[in-house]
Amino acid sequence: MCGKKKVLIVNNNLATGGVQRSLVNLIDQIKDKYDITLFVFNNSGDYAKFLPNEIKVIEASPFLKLIGMSQAQSKKLGFMYYSIRAAFAVYTKIFSNHLPISMLVSSQDKLLRYDVAISFLHNADEKLFYGGCNEFVLSRVNAKQKITFAHCDFLNYGGNTARNREVYKHFDKVATVSEGCRQNFVKAVPELEAKTYCVYNCHNYSEYIYKANMNPIEFPKDCLNIVTVARLSSEKGILRGIDVIKRLVKENHKIRWHIVGGGSQKSEIEKEIQSNNLSEYVILYGNQENPYRYIKNADLFLLPSFHEAAPMVIDEAKCLGVPIITTNTTSAMEMVKEGLDGIVCGNNEEEIYKAIKRAFDEPSYFEKCRDYLSSQKYTNETAIKQFNKLISNKEK
Repeated sequence: MCGKKKVLIVNNNLATGGVQRSLVNLIDQIKDKYDITLFVFNNSGDYAKFLPNEIKVIEASPFLKLIGMSQAQSKKLGFMYYSIRAAFAVYTKIFSNHLPISMLVSSQDKLLRYDVAISFLHNADEKLFYGGCNEFVLSRVNAKQKITFAHCDFLNYGGNTARNREVYKHFDKVATVSEGCRQNFVKAVPELEAKTYCVYNCHNYSEYIYKANMNPIEFPKDCLNIVTVARLSSEKGILRGIDVIKRLVKENHKIRWHIVGGGSQKSEIEKEIQSNNLSEYVILYGNQENPYRYIKNADLFLLPSFHEAAPMVIDEAKCLGVPIITTNTTSAMEMVKEGLDGIVCGNNEEEIYKAIKRAFDEPSYFEKCRDYLSSQKYTNETAIKQFNKLISNKEK
């Protein structure tokens, strides 16, 4: 390891999620170039098994570990930890997460002598008992350079507060996952423009293709099959998507919407499907370890979100040759080229309806997109160049 830059990356856990997926992919891409240590609050989750053996992994002390786990998971640590986490969660809902995070972060011994320390998880809404990576890197790590990632549309995700903006000012550099995200972050914190970089998410394209070919789902051939892979939460726009499907079914269009994912809005979505007699047309599959086998044979991939950062699932679907329909969120125009990758539609129900209806009225449009997507080569070359530039000591 002699001569390699010592890089510490800090994250909350390795549970299923876009940030964790991006983290594991990045580590896999840079593991040979840098001496990497991963510090995780809670070293558990589906992605833990994907970490390369070459890297060092450190797990937090039991108190700090509480921020990286759910209330149910904290039971395994014992009644004392379960009670402390419950108390901190209640305190956070009433006041904010400032004091709980500060107390738990200070319980961890300092980490010393790194060239670069990276907080990979952005700060959350201050009423959520979540996050803490920024505070940990700033107060408990000794490093020549401190960097933070913002995997969010900072203007719209709920954590654009005076305190969070102040925290970001203490870092040497900020990395956002798209140019659109960078622009929105700079609008929120204009004084950090010179220190804010764009670093795309890394992908494991060969894994997506391999898993997509593992017993791929065969959809009915007599209808348009649309797939969405997303968390079932309000910002993903699933309920308005159901209204669009209802309208298309009333017009006698043969359509099926296949939704992979779970989340807090699941029961509400199920009720909406049942009350509109759409069980035949909108199918929920829940969380799936291998979502790619659902994407592979779809006619379209739909993302009807109200707001997004740079959703990894768009590039996942593209590399599997499935045309995209996405609402116009922060990075949509960057990620989906009109007429090549699919359609970026207006961020409302009517425009989503028009975009899907186009698949019935003008099927050749999406056939051309599919041909284009299938002809492309997908690599992480740009993302790695951006990351290397980010952690070099040179400014822009």
